[in-house]
Amino acid sequence: MSKIKVGDFYYGAVLSMLFNNKVSPALVESDENRQIYDLTTNDGSCRLYIKYRASKIKNLTENYSSWQFGFACTELDDMKNYIDNGFNLSLALVCGMEGLAESEIALLNKSEVEELLNLEKSSITISRKKNERAYRISIGGGRNSAIKIKANQFEEIFLD
Repeated sequence: MSKIKVGDFYYGAVLSMLFNNKVSPALVESDENRQIYDLTTNDGSCRLYIKYRASKIKNLTENYSSWQFGFACTELDDMKNYIDNGFNLSLALVCGMEGLAESEIALLNKSEVEELLNLEKSSITISRKKNERAYRISIGGGRNSAIKIKANQFEEIFLD
């Protein structure tokens, strides 16, 4: 019998979302820190880079959730190389919550990934207030100077 790894639940959530929308991904690369898929959309092909955090950062306020994602130098280099080589790269950040049911997926399109890479940070914090329609990736100086990521841009990235 095979054991299910914790990451399988989070990667599986992204795959389920793709399959349910008739998008068929092909696994390119996988390890315990991330998975990379190629998929074909209505606009052509896309490379999807997936990372997850199993739990959010403990915050003082109940209406605010944030997750910290770390990137190894090789991961940052890989993403830069994909973009330099003409891939339409998207990044899925699976933001886990206790019990899994409240977990969220933040999707970044190619220009947002490029903006993220230009920060040259090895870790980022992504956050969202309850009922807010955008995630924010801190770039220093508070929430007003953060990179805003639409909370639901799955269709824009994969189905348009």
